[in-house]
Amino acid sequence: IGNHTDHNGGRVVAAAIQQDTCVVAGPSDDATLHLFSTGWDHPFTVPPVNQADPHDTERLMEGVRQGLNQRGYSTPPYRAMMDSEVLPGSGTSSSAALEVALAGVHAALAGETLSPMEAALAGQYAENHHMGKPSGLMDQLASALGGVNVLDFARTGEPRHFQLSLGFKEPNFQILVIHTGGSHADLTEEYAAIPREMNGVAAVLGVDSLAQTSRHALLTHLPAVRKEWGDRAIMRAFHFFAEQERVSALADAAAAGHPDRILPIINESGTSSWTLLQNAYPTGADRDQPLAMTLAVAATLLNAEGARGAVRLHGGGFAGTALAIVPQEMVQEFSHVLGGFLGSGSVVPVQISEDGLRYGPLKNA
Repeated sequence: IGNHTDHNGGRVVAAAIQQDTCVVAGPSDDATLHLFSTGWDHPFTVPPVNQADPHDTERLMEGVRQGLNQRGYSTPPYRAMMDSEVLPGSGTSSSAALEVALAGVHAALAGETLSPMEAALAGQYAENHHMGKPSGLMDQLASALGGVNVLDFARTGEPRHFQLSLGFKEPNFQILVIHTGGSHADLTEEYAAIPREMNGVAAVLGVDSLAQTSRHALLTHLPAVRKEWGDRAIMRAFHFFAEQERVSALADAAAAGHPDRILPIINESGTSSWTLLQNAYPTGADRDQPLAMTLAVAATLLNAEGARGAVRLHGGGFAGTALAIVPQEMVQEFSHVLGGFLGSGSVVPVQISEDGLRYGPLKNA
């Protein structure tokens, strides 16, 4: 909940899942960072071998190092081996998981204590300054903290957070991540347009972010905002304000022990992302809309059975994944139908992980 609101000072609810990025490392015998990764026949290095065209992984390695340096942390060089269960470009925050893990490597080798917040900030720095992506802090902080958390980004650089228990009974429901086959890799401009438009609306209203204004102020100045930024930006702002209310409603339902109230909120958030935020498919995609198609089929299955459940686009949107919470008795049929047109292995059961960033010396090493 809170899809695409963190970059405008919003509140979100985000969870870590049990797909891990694990790195084993030791000190490097030179000043170079070396990262070997399962599935790659050569290491990633910083400085990169091909300095004219470094790999994205190398950009992130250097970005995390610089991000930690700027915050006063030591960053000893390493030789490391990585194995990750998080699929790249799939919408489940593979880059954030890598960034947080590499921050932990530096901290372990330096013998320093690194909080989840500091690791997340180093990861965000890498995204913003070395990948050119104006992303917020949600993915990194959710990965670093573990569990389910309300994250409040109203204070720049000092987000607040507290943990929730959603109360879903695993024997009754299964959380599914649905890979639609689309990649996030070439969608930077689609993502960048969302904070740009939201910030533009906020500027017309005389503030720095939408978190500092209100739906009432937007309605009062609607003609001026429409003239400056157009209709899509206004609808995205409406999405922002409604999402903030949904985050509060979900947190209240969890605190009161009413998990049955949570599923409708997740559905409402997904509908708002599709219709107001408009990130179910890239601009101009008229024939191929795998994410939107997945949402439509999943919702049809749940509605046809009158089942309690939820489905929504996941993460950044436009491509990648959908998230579904499905009654256990429907999981087999649901997976069969979705897998029939998306392909084998596209529907992946996941569980929420209480583990976030963990690092330290290997025992008996």
